[in-house]
Amino acid sequence: MEIRKPSVDDAEAMWDIVRRTDSLDTNSRYHYLLLCHDFSDTSVVACDHGELIGFITGYRRPDSQADLFAWQTAVDPAVNAPGLATLMLTTLVDRMVPLGVRHLETTISPHNRAVRMMLRRFAAERDVEIETSVLFDEDAFPDGHDAEILYRVGPLR
Repeated sequence: MEIRKPSVDDAEAMWDIVRRTDSLDTNSRYHYLLLCHDFSDTSVVACDHGELIGFITGYRRPDSQADLFAWQTAVDPAVNAPGLATLMLTTLVDRMVPLGVRHLETTISPHNRAVRMMLRRFAAERDVEIETSVLFDEDAFPDGHDAEILYRVGPLR
């Protein structure tokens, strides 16, 4: 297993994984190209024998470089890799804390139990708090999308 920064060569596989999940919003391939090009320092991919099987895309918030926003976390649904999401998150946070990141933020829809549980395990292992608030309610989405609940984890060390 290798966990590393993504490159533009990873964008198509990332897009394909998202398309095959039932819980993530699918964006264009171009979107993943841009993420891999511009935000590789704040993202990770996981590869098994050279095949991309998971990723986290993220960025430092423009108004607070101490906040890392994990935008999308995905594990290939065809792969049995318990704990991979937590391992990717740990790797990413461990890379970012020495660079001044003190809080991890992400949004999770109310129906995404797996990601909520993963984030709670992550926070418990680091003995840090989680604060929640509604970032975008259902009215922000014209297509019946669930609310997005902001999870703020930290302070990280």
